Amino acid sequence: MRSRFPSLLLLMVGLTILFSFQPPAVFADEEEDMEALQRALNQQVLDRPFDPGDRAAVDKYLEESLKKGVKPVESPPPGWRPGWTCANLTYSFRWYRNCLYYHHYYGYYWPYP
Repeated sequence: MRSRFPSLLLLMVGLTILFSFQPPAVFADEEEDMEALQRALNQQVLDRPFDPGDRAAVDKYLEESLKKGVKPVESPPPGWRPGWTCANLTYSFRWYRNCLYYHHYYGYYWPYP
């Protein structure tokens, strides 16, 4: 009875050689197209002004939190920088709302980390 080891070894070597010569998954022109699409999407986001949503709901949250005596979140969001205001937190409604409450509660913005 013959051993199957040499034929399996030959098959593995052949497959390794075959797959090593495959073209990359993303071609250069596709990569350029993807970069152009990403730049266009980024520009659309930057061109659109921040809409915090229903400002009445935020005001209601501020009033209810003050009535309940809830202290605001003490730590600033990640990336908080000197000179920022709540308007800089356009990436997260939750942090925007927390910033407004902190400012309303203490009268100043978060300290810098």
